[in-house]
Amino acid sequence: MERLYRAGTKSSPEVDFNPGTGILKVSGQSYPENASGFYQDIFIWLKDYLTANHGRVVMELNISYMNTSSTKCLMDIIYMLEDAFAEGSDICINWYYSAKNRSMLECGEEFREELSMEFNLIPQNSGQ
Repeated sequence: MERLYRAGTKSSPEVDFNPGTGILKVSGQSYPENASGFYQDIFIWLKDYLTANHGRVVMELNISYMNTSSTKCLMDIIYMLEDAFAEGSDICINWYYSAKNRSMLECGEEFREELSMEFNLIPQNSGQ
């Protein structure tokens, strides 16, 4: 399986899914004009990856801003990971947020409340 990489833009996050390490990174701002279109390739790649691999998966989310459409797409990705966890996969989500960005902390807290898999809220200094 090949690495999935999408460079970030002003409105879309950088995506770096490395099948060799099991680390899936999404970072930056997420408000693409067509969020479902942007995230579609990511869904397909992740579904194929979870079907073929049963090792540890760590999703690193470092989103500074996301619109409602992106939030729904990320929720769908997280629920896909939750389903894989329920089926026995070792899944961890690390949710990074700036200490100055209270809305991303609250968003992470809301996600974490609904999940049974490991979900870490990790504060960052503004310079990181």
